[in-house]
Amino acid sequence: MKALARSFVYWKDIDKDIEDAVRNCVDCARHKTDPVKAQVHYWEYPSMPWERIHIDFAGPIFEHMFLIIVDAHSKWLEVYPMKVTTTKKTIECLRDSFARFGLPRVFVSDNGSQFTSYEFQRFMQSNGIKHKTSTPFKPSSNGQAERYVATLKQSLRAMQKYEGSIQQKLSTFLLQYRKAPNATTNQSPAMLFLKREICTRIDLLLPELKSRVQDRIRKGVFELRDRKFDIGDKAAVRIYRAANSKWKFGKIVHRDGVLHYTVEVQGTLVRRHVDQIRPMGDHVQEKDFISNVHRRFSATDVRESNQNLQHAETAENPSSQVPNEEQGSSSTSAVPSTDVPAHDSPPSDVQLDSSQMRSPPVPASPRQVPRRSGRIRRPPKRLDL
Repeated sequence: MKALARSFVYWKDIDKDIEDAVRNCVDCARHKTDPVKAQVHYWEYPSMPWERIHIDFAGPIFEHMFLIIVDAHSKWLEVYPMKVTTTKKTIECLRDSFARFGLPRVFVSDNGSQFTSYEFQRFMQSNGIKHKTSTPFKPSSNGQAERYVATLKQSLRAMQKYEGSIQQKLSTFLLQYRKAPNATTNQSPAMLFLKREICTRIDLLLPELKSRVQDRIRKGVFELRDRKFDIGDKAAVRIYRAANSKWKFGKIVHRDGVLHYTVEVQGTLVRRHVDQIRPMGDHVQEKDFISNVHRRFSATDVRESNQNLQHAETAENPSSQVPNEEQGSSSTSAVPSTDVPAHDSPPSDVQLDSSQMRSPPVPASPRQVPRRSGRIRRPPKRLDL
């Protein structure tokens, strides 16, 4: 228009006058096209889950309306099927959602009558939630919820021929959606919202995490040790209550765990760690050891060795006077130890040989007074200040 006017006439500020005339034309203003769309302004990304949620209604789909709640941080989706979309029913669904996930800080919705009613505004204020509404007739202002309205409609219509109720189809959709990675966050909604992946049927193709970790631990620790016992194996078990014996012989009767076994020791069941069990030969017997000692060392040899030992000690130290009891106890040093606990009594014939071996005949001598101990007792050292 301005170029056409300048081709015929000209005056000062001709362009400005033409623009003012067009701007003040009532008919042109009524039928003019929409202005150029402004640059898209994105919502600020929340710093934590459930900080800002977007809500909208979808439907009717299969004679149902659906209340959609979207978490802006994790893209977690909550959907409630509804027969009626009143304010009371909307508040009931929100109470159920808030009871499980807590109260959000910001609540974004459109200008539907359910969200602008006095009852709903009072519900928002009583819970300290900041309610923001989108621009009327501008659905893109609440685009987070509008995008999932289209996704839900498309998914439910695709499952129309599948068997099951509308709730079953909805649950199937939510399970697969929460498992799949989101294109914006590159992570699944379950990982961002629950801090873990939810398990689906496709996870059965992968080995279980628990079994993988246990196998790795066993390969790195237990395979380096030869500490495995089978039921019926003979083993030496650590004993803590016997005065003169540390180990007793027994038989493995049960495996309680990876490192724990139940062992039968002389008719008693004890539970021990593998660090308290030593493997041993199948022909080792605790009772046979005592008979082998008497078979190798006869009573006559023991008496002669004890007398020779006694005469040698008397020749070296003639001034020392030792009672018969001490001489009898010292004579047993020539006999190897049998490592038999104090409470285990050997057979009667073994007791007879042992008494002869431990108490050899000593020539009669006058009763002597026990000598005093040669230990020097010193007074304690105290710090004098």
